[in-house]
Amino acid sequence: MLTNTTCSNEVNYCNDFFFKYALGSEDEDSTYIRNTIIERVTGIHPKESIVLNPNLDPTLLAQKQSILDIHVKDEQGHEYDFEMQTTFLQASEWKRFEYYGANMLSKQLVEGENYRQLQPIYQIIFVNACPQNEKRLINRYIMRDPYGEAESKEPLLRRIYIQLPMIDEIAKEKGMEAMNDFEQVCYLFKNNANHAILKTKERLVRKLMEKHEKFKDDEGLWSLAMSRQMAEWREKNNLLDSYDEGKKKGLEEGTKLGLEQGTKLGLEKGTQIGTTLGTVNLLATLIKQKFAIDAKEWLSTLSLSQLYELSNQLLTCNTWEELKQAIKD
Repeated sequence: MLTNTTCSNEVNYCNDFFFKYALGSEDEDSTYIRNTIIERVTGIHPKESIVLNPNLDPTLLAQKQSILDIHVKDEQGHEYDFEMQTTFLQASEWKRFEYYGANMLSKQLVEGENYRQLQPIYQIIFVNACPQNEKRLINRYIMRDPYGEAESKEPLLRRIYIQLPMIDEIAKEKGMEAMNDFEQVCYLFKNNANHAILKTKERLVRKLMEKHEKFKDDEGLWSLAMSRQMAEWREKNNLLDSYDEGKKKGLEEGTKLGLEQGTKLGLEKGTQIGTTLGTVNLLATLIKQKFAIDAKEWLSTLSLSQLYELSNQLLTCNTWEELKQAIKD
C-alpha cells in the first residue's frame, strides 16, 4: 500500500494563488520578484514590467479553477508568461504549454500589421517533474531541426522549465548558504521550508517571504488558496488509491491471462506469468504518465520482486534515472 501525502495547514509557497499574488501584484516588491526571476532565467534585465492580467479579485479568481498564470510585458515589448504547475502532469498538459505559447504569439498582431513587429514570448514554467530526464534545474527549449540546429537566430517561442525536483540535489551538493538567490527561491517553492533559509541575505528570497506573510492578511485569497490546496491534496490521495486499485485489478487480470497460458506451461508457472504481465502493464502506464517514457521493454526484464519494489518507489522518485537507480540499489 502506498503512503498518502499529508496536507499542510499553511499555504504552500508553490500554491498557484500565492504565486499569482507574489508575482502578479502591481506593487514594488512583486515587480522586483518577477523582474529578478526573468533576469536569472533568461538573462534579460527588465527595467520595467507590467502585468497584463493583474486581476486578484477573489470573486473572479474563484471562477477560474484551472490556470492562474501571470502574463507580463517589459519595456522592450518582450512578453513573459509565468506558471506554477506542481500537480501530476498528464500528456495533455505538455501540449497545453505549447498551445499557450503559440496563442500568446498570435495575439501580438492584428490583421494588416507587419510580422517584423512580433516580439519573443518567454514561458517560465515551474514544474515538479523532470519529464525528459534532463537533470538540470533550468531547461530551455526553442525550435530545432533533427540535427540540433536552431530554426531561427531570433526564435519567437522560448519555453523554459524550472524543474523543482533538482533543487534538493543542488542543496545537498552546494549547501544552503552557497546557493544563489534563485536557487533558494526554488528551494522554498519545492519544500515550503523557509526555516532553512531564514538567515539568508538574498533580497529576492526575503521579498518572497515577506509577500507570504502579507498574503495571510488577505482573507479572501488565503481562503481560496487553502481550498485549492486541499483539493489538490485530495486529488493526489485519490490517485494513490486508484493506483492501489489498479495494481490489484492488473494482478487479477494478469493472473487470469496466466492461468489460460498455464494449460500449457503448468498452473504454477502460468500464475507467475500472469501476475508479472499484469504488473508490467500497469507500471508501464504509470511510468509513461509521469516521465513520458515507454518503459515496457525494460520492465519485462525485471523479476516480480523487482516490479513490486518499483511500484513502491514510483511516486517517491522524481526522475526516470532515479527510479532505475533505486531498483539497481
